[in-house]
Order: sequence, then C-alpha cells, then structure tokens
Amino acid sequence: MRARLLLIPLLVPLVVLPLAACSPAGDDELTLVETKSPVQLLRNEAWYRLPDFIVKESSETTDVSIACSDDGMERSWTSSTIALVNNSFAPRTAAVAEDVIASFVSQGWAAAVGDAAEGEETVLTKEGSIATIAIHAVPKSDEHRASIAITTTGPCVMTAGEDSDEVKVLEGRT
Repeated sequence: MRARLLLIPLLVPLVVLPLAACSPAGDDELTLVETKSPVQLLRNEAWYRLPDFIVKESSETTDVSIACSDDGMERSWTSSTIALVNNSFAPRTAAVAEDVIASFVSQGWAAAVGDAAEGEETVLTKEGSIATIAIHAVPKSDEHRASIAITTTGPCVMTAGEDSDEVKVLEGRT
C-alpha cells in the first residue's frame, strides 16, 4: 500500500504551497476546514519520509481540533501519528528521526529543539506554511517500544466552538 502512495510526497508541495500562499499563517479569515487538509497532508509527507524497513506499523493516527482559547472558540487542527519502529532498528530511532528532520531543513524549514515528555522534540516551521511539524523520537524502554511521533498543527482560527456543526463534521462526530 505504501509503495502505491509514494507519489503523495511529490504532490504535497503542489497542494500545500498554493494553499499556504493564499492564506498566510495567522490570517483571521482562515477557517478550520481550510487548515485541515494542509495539516493532514504535511503529516503524511513526514510519514512517507520514514524508511519502509524501519517502520513496523502506525500505532495510532489522530485528527482533531484543539482549543487555543479558554472558551474553545478559537481552535487549531492537529494531526498526529506514531510510527512503531521494528525492534531490530530500535537503536537507530533517533538517527532516523534526525534524517527526516534534515530532509525538511534541506527544503527551507527551520528546526527548533524543545523538551518533550521523554527526550527532545524538534518543531519545524517554514515561512508561508500554515502548519508546523513536530517530530519526536522515543527510544525503546521497558515501558514501550521505540517509536517516532509526528504531529502537525495548523494556526488558531475562530470557530463556533467545540460542539459546533463545523467542528463535529470535521472531527467525524456527526
């Protein structure tokens, strides 16, 4: 299945960049529906940069809006996946994540390293993109297997709230 979808990384710039150019980050006129697709496509782009032989499977993919304000009216679309790493490649988890990060940096993305629950998380941003990418390599331990978490997040935009029809439809809660 992944082999057939190898064209997605080639198509993402054709879709994401025009959308980003039409609506600069922070634009108050963006809607949640306008940010959902670019955020999900960017998550997929990062996923398909992982080598096939390293990844055992995706443990969970989540697509939701999260509140940016106390009243929940301002929301951001977030898309994440966790790539479970084959045990034989667990010692290379951090290096693989660094390779993915470097592939984005080579295309003009800026990387900033911050703290995550376990280890470091790198957040990638690019001028003109409405989404950011966070990549976090989780080493194998007694509690969990090695994995690479990829989270893409769009800008905060105004909505009618968490239980509005717009948000329910986008989250598949209707």
